[in-house]
Amino acid sequence: MRALKSLYYWIVALGYFGPVLFILILRSYIQKPQQYDPWLKRRIITLFKILRSEPHVEFSEPLPLDQPLIFMANHTSLIDIPLLKASIPAYFIGILAHLQFSYFMYGPAARRIGSIPIDRENIRLSLKSFDKARELLQQGIHITVLPEGSRSKDGHLMPFKKLPFRFAKESNAAIVPMAISGVFKMKNKDSLHLTPGKIIIRFGSPIGVAKIASMETEDLMEVTRKEIYSLLEPFEAGES
Repeated sequence: MRALKSLYYWIVALGYFGPVLFILILRSYIQKPQQYDPWLKRRIITLFKILRSEPHVEFSEPLPLDQPLIFMANHTSLIDIPLLKASIPAYFIGILAHLQFSYFMYGPAARRIGSIPIDRENIRLSLKSFDKARELLQQGIHITVLPEGSRSKDGHLMPFKKLPFRFAKESNAAIVPMAISGVFKMKNKDSLHLTPGKIIIRFGSPIGVAKIASMETEDLMEVTRKEIYSLLEPFEAGES
């Protein structure tokens, strides 16, 4: 029964979102990403409504969207990527694993909207990716980073990579910690099953530029990790 339900949800999701990606690619040739970004956010929210998994979003405080921000979130599923697009209340560019750009339809769409590929096995190319992201921050465009570097295999928060925090210290931008709970049960890395359920997205208080500048990279990494950990539901935090 679980397999049949999963198949049904996959058919519904792909049947809805496939045409959305196709239209997005077409629009990208005649419009700038900022112009169709609100449309894309609405389409993604509709997708999760169809799947009976509309995310519940909570903010610790209003976000200072008039300044460049680096959003950092935990990563347990490919579903995290569209959830970021749906929940962050502003236009942003994401740093994504380069392998995602090879996925059918999804990869070309990610490239057309300006997402930045990163090859975590190649430090030189990784640095170039963060250089590009830094240029965008200087233009006032927000950036998203998944500091664990890959999807968690058990749903629990993993250790963070140091490079995103070196990038943050050099970028003169605040960090907004984010916690995404519920998606591991919905679709994890080692399963093809799609099981809709409750999703909670929490935005923590921004870590300001002055505080970032005053901290060592390792300390900044630990402070950010603790903040994301505190925002997670118990399962993703590794408490059960």
